[in-house]
Amino acid sequence: MLPARPADVFSLPRCGDCGAFHFYPKPACPECGGAKLDWAAASGGGSVYSFSVVHRAPSPAFKEQLPYVVAIVKTDEGPHLLSRVVGVAPEAVKIGMRLRARMEDGRPVFEAG
Repeated sequence: MLPARPADVFSLPRCGDCGAFHFYPKPACPECGGAKLDWAAASGGGSVYSFSVVHRAPSPAFKEQLPYVVAIVKTDEGPHLLSRVVGVAPEAVKIGMRLRARMEDGRPVFEAG
């Protein structure tokens, strides 16, 4: 099993046998079945694969953040991640838009870049 993910660097699980990146963390590589898995620093680049603009807060804690964008981001390494898109007006987000990851409170978020 993978050790804890570094909180200050955008990273993805990578197989030490075949070099493939994958997500979500798994006990074996989905490409080759290898068990030599570890977190590896990733480029942080990606693009919007799909997205939704949230206009109704799922709880009172999110009310001040409305509207916000939740997107499936296709990372340059290949895996797709579900994440927030920040620093961009919701109406400006488009499929294929280039994004860059940054860490916020130990979690990745994506912004235009």
